[in-house]
Amino acid sequence: MNDQIDISIVVPVYNEGPIVHNSYDIIMKELIQHAEKFEIIFVDDGSVDDTFAHLEILALKDNRIKLIKLSSNCGSHMAIRAGLSYAVGRCACFIACDMQEPPYLIYKMKAELSENYNIVWAVRNSRKDSVMTIIFAKLFYWMARKVVTHNIPPSGASMFMISDKVLTALNQYEERNLTLEGLFATMGFKSAYIYYERKKRIMGNSKWTLSKKLKLFIDFFIAYSNIPIRFVSLMGIFFSIIGFFWSSYIIFRAIISRDLALGWPALISILLVGFGVTNISLGVIAEYLWRTLDEARKRPKYIIEKLINIE
Repeated sequence: MNDQIDISIVVPVYNEGPIVHNSYDIIMKELIQHAEKFEIIFVDDGSVDDTFAHLEILALKDNRIKLIKLSSNCGSHMAIRAGLSYAVGRCACFIACDMQEPPYLIYKMKAELSENYNIVWAVRNSRKDSVMTIIFAKLFYWMARKVVTHNIPPSGASMFMISDKVLTALNQYEERNLTLEGLFATMGFKSAYIYYERKKRIMGNSKWTLSKKLKLFIDFFIAYSNIPIRFVSLMGIFFSIIGFFWSSYIIFRAIISRDLALGWPALISILLVGFGVTNISLGVIAEYLWRTLDEARKRPKYIIEKLINIE
């Protein structure tokens, strides 16, 4: 790690336009209060507006601003990984451009980082989002703690601070379909937690579409747990047992009462349940197969189109 840089801050952006100037001002207001050297790495995640032009203006007036432009939209987690791969600080963190996570958390997390703790999570005490968003978030993290690991906070985290040791380990991971929360929770490094109130979004719009949230949900459980495929196996055993006893009942009834007219409703119900279970099972298996193919092709996780102020 570079001895001259104390902290690297990665900021993923996508179609933020002039908002990046506000984000820069808010972050800088916090950083200049501390006598430490820093770098801010903005990662343009394939924006199709003038976001990168605004970032270039910032980089021209301040060489502590490093820019990475990705050739296509790869998602915020991949954009953060791209930024972290160029981070040279003794520690690194990332923060969203919308500033829902207050920048004062940067040095609050850094104060917790030590020989004993290599990862610091900024955990939400509460969040000012829509009711449905809060409900689904609580359900997601409840399932994640049950299925993946209890190291994940019940209310989740959107901001982390990691040591150079974790940063080195992170850059060794080659998987494409993973989430940073799941990865940090399962790497084995000791973690510390700080708590904050997540602010209401005041700048820009959320880029987390339903399809992106769904992919994150699937990646989280398939990348870090064998529970989905184990569930399919157990479900197959369960319905096989039910089928065995049901068949035994049918045979017994045919022998004893010679009454086979059980009716179409029962037959249709059994068929629908059977087809439903089969399709769910095939879907889960297909998700694993697709990710195996995706990794086996060895395609680059992202393509960097342009670097500014990065050697």
